[in-house]
Amino acid sequence: MRRIALLSLIHDRSKLVASIAGVTFAAVLVLLQMGVYAGFLTISSATITHMGGDVWVMPRGTEVLDSVEILSSGTRSAVGAHPCVSDVRPLVFVWSFIRKAGGTRDSVRVVGVERGRGPIMPWELERGLPSDLEGPGRVAVDAFDLGKLQIQGDPIGARLDIGGQRAEIAGITQGVRSFTLLPFVFTNIRDARRMAGLGDGEANYWVVDLKDPACAEQVMGDIQRNPQLMAVRREDFVTMTQNYWIGGSGVGPALGFSALLGLIVGVVVVGQTLYTMTKDYERELATLKALGATSWELVRFVGWQAGFLALIGSTLGSVIAFMTTGAAAAGGLTIVLSSSVMAVGLGAVILMCVAASFMSIRKVLKLQAAEVFK
Repeated sequence: MRRIALLSLIHDRSKLVASIAGVTFAAVLVLLQMGVYAGFLTISSATITHMGGDVWVMPRGTEVLDSVEILSSGTRSAVGAHPCVSDVRPLVFVWSFIRKAGGTRDSVRVVGVERGRGPIMPWELERGLPSDLEGPGRVAVDAFDLGKLQIQGDPIGARLDIGGQRAEIAGITQGVRSFTLLPFVFTNIRDARRMAGLGDGEANYWVVDLKDPACAEQVMGDIQRNPQLMAVRREDFVTMTQNYWIGGSGVGPALGFSALLGLIVGVVVVGQTLYTMTKDYERELATLKALGATSWELVRFVGWQAGFLALIGSTLGSVIAFMTTGAAAAGGLTIVLSSSVMAVGLGAVILMCVAASFMSIRKVLKLQAAEVFK
């Protein structure tokens, strides 16, 4: 039955091409929409993920990483007083003004950390080394933002004015961008405070490393006795930030609707093709039934055709989707086609082909052997 099903499908090449095109279109659309969604999730919480830590301490009421509330220097000592705390790292994460080369004013997101403590920040340096940011006024910006910052020629050594402070580009990041589209400016903690107008010892977050992650609840409870402070696990803060931006911005429903539209188009195209194919071969299938073929064997006729279309269309769709990610990255759009994204996306395409075959299956189940004599 498999050979008959595939040969009959390949025989009508115009319908075959149309069906493969429909499945491919649906696969590309679903994978890219899911990849964009996963990319938004990654970008919105990338700083938290790469900064690490077990517990994050912030002003009470904070809902998202991009909050600009300030923690006093005294709270750092209070947070680090617990015996289970091994280190307390400051993070400055606040917007500031920049004077572009053309004289216009814009906003940037200043990110400052203490060098030599915790993970390397920024996490993707295309040019320069993390140690290059230790000098006074040394900063790193993303390659994609160079045009927005009106930086011409070789960016290394270019002068900037950030928050009234002179700065010099010493590093170029790649793909390190903000969900809010404000350019990231990475620097050491001292310069970050000056650029953001913070006092000595102040920060926006305290990132807490624990000697034993099992004591996180106890540490968080002690910290939150201070009515001005809130403490959350790092993974919970990632979820909070992702939900704030993805849910609040409406990006999730919009991408979901586009993916659903692609699946509907695929169901219609593939379903129409399979049904027409079944109808065209109605006499042949009736002959097979008259010769003793069971209803299950006739259903397999449709199943093999649907499976073949799903395999070819999904393969082509995956190749096109992966080729698109490179072009999208050049345009500043992050598309993440992880193994989980691919599994869910291709699973949806397979279900689409199964749904598209229902009308044809119903047709062959109602087929009578007497049809051969019509």
